[in-house]
Amino acid sequence: MAFAAQTDVRHNFYAPSGTIALGSADRDMLQTYGLAFTQAEVDLQLSVSGQFRFTVPDTFDIGRGDFLTARGNKALDLLKLGTRVWISMGYGDRRGQYLLISGYITAVSTNFAEGGSPELEVSGVDETYRLTLGTREHQFNNKSIKEAVAAVAQDNNFNLTLAGTPPNNVSLDSNMQSDLDFLRKLAENFSTSEKKWEFYARPASGRGELHFRPRQTDIAPVGTLKWGTDLLSFKPEANLGNQVSKVEVRGWDEVKKEAILGVAMRGNEPGRIKAGTVTSGGDLQQTIFGRESVLQLRYPVKSKQEADERAAAELAQRAKDFVRGEGETFGFPELIPDTNIRLDGLGSKFSTTYYVEKTVHRLDGSGYRTRFNIQETTSK
Repeated sequence: MAFAAQTDVRHNFYAPSGTIALGSADRDMLQTYGLAFTQAEVDLQLSVSGQFRFTVPDTFDIGRGDFLTARGNKALDLLKLGTRVWISMGYGDRRGQYLLISGYITAVSTNFAEGGSPELEVSGVDETYRLTLGTREHQFNNKSIKEAVAAVAQDNNFNLTLAGTPPNNVSLDSNMQSDLDFLRKLAENFSTSEKKWEFYARPASGRGELHFRPRQTDIAPVGTLKWGTDLLSFKPEANLGNQVSKVEVRGWDEVKKEAILGVAMRGNEPGRIKAGTVTSGGDLQQTIFGRESVLQLRYPVKSKQEADERAAAELAQRAKDFVRGEGETFGFPELIPDTNIRLDGLGSKFSTTYYVEKTVHRLDGSGYRTRFNIQETTSK
């Protein structure tokens, strides 16, 4: 195996394992309550709530007409809505497992089919679920993004990890939306070609951790996967469909009574491909069609700086869709969003380092697999 970061895990590669804890991080569902699971899946993304699901079999006692644990306790009392859950996956014993998600049960279902034993299907959302509860007005003037994010974290009982230098002295009016949508709007509106802001939750045994930071496209890869060995499949795609070479954001200054124009140009977008020289999607459109592709937008911006920032954010959002890919490998618990992964054995064009945007970790009777979605980094 080529997993550079898994020296201890590789010794037990043929013994995939997982643990689900209920109510407290140290309460193993099997050891504490006698509840086993046959399959578990954890879906992690950037700026989107992470999700999990798992199946609990053989709990229905026909004689007593109820779902019971092996110890005779009511299973649905343990798996009730709102129960906090911790899911770890890896290899060997608990020391070889990696905590992937902590969150809350939001749905429990079953199926009483003819001739079958009903199973319990449990699903839920990571710690950001609290950010979706209700809506409110988010409004601030001439304040920093750091202040806005810190207020959301405090209101929702998160430990905040904020990296990079987010903009200061910004104004933003946001009518009646959830805290999750508000964070997403902050990340989208104030990203630039150099800094694409994201947020996500990281699991912890106590309070969850809320991260708000620029993408870490320049950090060392968590490992290397090679096609034909541990990279089971990979499907890259370069798409010109959503690319532009220039973005203009137009607004109006109510004080000075004059137009505001913000501009972002092709040439320094994220999401490049390597074809002799580093070329962006906007560059390719200019070369192929002989003219600029300009996207013009109107926003209620209040300054030239804010207009430039909104234009850069829109260009960055489109450019990141230029070179993308999806793949699958054996279970790789360290492979999570906001990390980099090196792919080899794919030829000179596609053998490079990629930024990980999404991962799905699945453990079942067939073993442990990890699917991932990536974007090419600008670092070669």
